Amino acid sequence: MEVVRFRVGAWLVGMVLLLATVLPAWGQEKPSGEASVDVLSQYIWRGYALSSDSVVIEPSIGLSYRGFYANFWGNYDTNEKSNASGGPGRTPDEANWNETDFTVGYTYDKLPYGLSLDVGTIYYSFDYADDSFEIYAGLSATCPFTGIDFGLTVYREVSHYPGWWIELSAAKSFPLPWYKASLDLGATVIYQSSDDAGAYADPDDPNDEYSAWHSANISVAVSIPVGEYITVTPQVGYWFALSSDAKDVIETTSWESQHDYLYGGIGVSMSW
Repeated sequence: MEVVRFRVGAWLVGMVLLLATVLPAWGQEKPSGEASVDVLSQYIWRGYALSSDSVVIEPSIGLSYRGFYANFWGNYDTNEKSNASGGPGRTPDEANWNETDFTVGYTYDKLPYGLSLDVGTIYYSFDYADDSFEIYAGLSATCPFTGIDFGLTVYREVSHYPGWWIELSAAKSFPLPWYKASLDLGATVIYQSSDDAGAYADPDDPNDEYSAWHSANISVAVSIPVGEYITVTPQVGYWFALSSDAKDVIETTSWESQHDYLYGGIGVSMSW
């Protein structure tokens, strides 16, 4: 409970500092914001399961202004089961707020051919492992013929787990004939190249770093507006390994000894 209070307090302090920084520059133009919470059957990060047999609650709050954006995100595991649960000051099979992420970035959407550039940083604060820090850059565009949103993002971990992640994504929304709802389909493919054999080792040679087409995700969601500002989103997704090496690495690194995961849940978001 003390950890939860500390994390919530850190969120509040962070948002106050963010507002204090941005407010003087607002003038007559105001930023946009979004707050959300997802309740999911499992926490999966880039194919790795970071929860086991427990519901996770993942709140998020963010602001954007003239292309600049900042976001806080957290993971609250309602019944944490992992090797990390036996660490100092922790009790297995108890609820824990075990991760808080802070993202700062900038999006420039006036490139030729409808391309948008997105650059930024992510700081991962873990309650059970060394913190992590990534920088990223990505390009995205909407196909004028199909309406499909395509994206390519490259992440570079520069802290405790150095390595590269390359993410390819595609998404499309279809309007539904009731309540202004939409059917949202998405797919993601990830290539991982680690520079740290201690964190991600090659299954065939533990002294070598892991590098492979790693994982993919397929997701389906229905976005249902409730009034002007709120949206309710039931969702389901499936993560799976893309190679035999990826199967081995995902199974040994995840909190469950599997290489594919079906998850689902519901999200509520408010935007202004």
